[in-house]
Amino acid sequence: MKRFIRTTALLLAAAAIICLSGCNRLQQLIGDSDRNTELESRTESAAQSQLLQIEQDGADYGYKALKTDAERRVYSMLDAYVGKGVPQMFVVDNDGTPEKMTAIIELYKSDHPEVFWLNDQYSYEYVTYADHTEITPLFSVDQEALEAARNRFDEAVDKILADAPVNGSDYEKELYVNEYLISHCFYDEEAAKKEEVVANEQNAYGAIIDGKAVCEGYTRAFQLLCERLGIDCVPINGTCDNNGSGESGNHIWNAVKISGDWYYVDATWNDFQPVTEDYKVTDIERHQYFNITTEQLLRDHTINDVYGSEKKFEYYNAIVPECTATEYNYFNKEFVTLSDPYNCDDLLAALAKAASNQEEAFEFRVSENVDYDETMQTIINGAAYEWFSYSNSVNDEDCQLTDDCKIYSYQEMNVAAIGLAYSAY
Repeated sequence: MKRFIRTTALLLAAAAIICLSGCNRLQQLIGDSDRNTELESRTESAAQSQLLQIEQDGADYGYKALKTDAERRVYSMLDAYVGKGVPQMFVVDNDGTPEKMTAIIELYKSDHPEVFWLNDQYSYEYVTYADHTEITPLFSVDQEALEAARNRFDEAVDKILADAPVNGSDYEKELYVNEYLISHCFYDEEAAKKEEVVANEQNAYGAIIDGKAVCEGYTRAFQLLCERLGIDCVPINGTCDNNGSGESGNHIWNAVKISGDWYYVDATWNDFQPVTEDYKVTDIERHQYFNITTEQLLRDHTINDVYGSEKKFEYYNAIVPECTATEYNYFNKEFVTLSDPYNCDDLLAALAKAASNQEEAFEFRVSENVDYDETMQTIINGAAYEWFSYSNSVNDEDCQLTDDCKIYSYQEMNVAAIGLAYSAY
C-alpha cells in the first residue's frame, strides 16, 4: 500500500534587522515615525475589531488552542488581512510571540481551509527590532489574480455542495465528501517527491480545482466541504510509515464529529491507487480509513500533541480527540456482518443482489465474536460454493457466478471481499 506524506515545511524568509540605518529594505518597510504611529494604530484597531468578531462568532479549535492574548491578537490580524486577501504587514511585540508564528499560522490554517492563498512553504517574512517585530504574511497567489482564483474556487465548492444529500444524515454527507474527493482528486506523486511546493498540492484549491494534491490538500478540502455541510471537522497532524520503508514522514488527516462522537478519517489513504491495472479496488480499500477509532488509526499513524505541550513538533494539533465509537465506521454501516457461514440469510441475499447487478466485488464483515481465521477457512473450504449456488439459483443466466471468483482476506479490519466472476453467455 502506498503511503502519503507532506513533504514541505513552513520556513522563515528574511533576516532579522536590529539597527535603523543603511538599509533600503528597512526604509521601505518602516518609513518615517509618523507612518510607524499610523501602522501601530491601524493594526491594533484591526486586531481589537477582529478579536471581538471572532469571539462573537464562536471560536474554532485552532483559536481555542492559543495560550495568550498576544497569540490571539496575531491570529486576529491574520484573519483581518489574510482572510480578506490583503497582504498587510502588522506589528508584534517581542514578548516571545514572534517565535511562535509558524505554529500560530498553522492553527489559523486549521480553522480556515478556504484560505488557500496563504503560502504553504514561505508563510511570512519578518523584520525584528529591539522591542517589536513586523510580520508580513506571504501569498502563493498574486493579489491581482487572487480575486479570480477565489471566485473560481467558491463556484466549484458551491457546485459540489449542491449535489450533496442536503437532507441526509451527517454520516451520509460525510460519505459524499469522501466519495467526491477520491473520485475527482488524484494523489500528486511528482509533487510529493519534491522538497519545495510545486503548485497548489498542499491546499484545498489543488484538490478541488486542479484535481491533484498531496495529503494536506486532501485534508483541507475534506474539512472545508464537511464544515460547509454542517459537520464538525478538524485537521490532525502526525506521521506515518513512508511507502512501507519503515521510516516515518509527516502526514495530515481529519477527525470528524458524527452524532456527538469523534472519528478519524484519512481521505488520502482512502484514495487507494493500485500498483497494477488488473488489481480490483474494492469498497474496502476506498473506505478502510473512514470513521475509525484511535486504536485502529495508531496501527500505522502517530499523532502529534496539541499546541502548548512540552514536546517539540514541526506541526502541532489544535485538538486530539479520543475516538472510541464504532457505530459510524463504514464497514459497520455498509457491510453485512457474518457470524456463521452456514447460517447467513442476510449475506446470501446481499450476495445475490450484488450478482444480479453484476458488480465486480462483494464485501462483508466478519463478526468480532468469532475467530476470523477459522471463519475464513470454513468459507474457503466449502461455504462459499453454497453461497454461489444459492445466488445462481435466484438470478438470471447472465448473472451466474463461477468458480473463478476470488476471496480476499483483510484480517486486520475484520472484513473480506469476493471478486465476482460471471459465466459468459
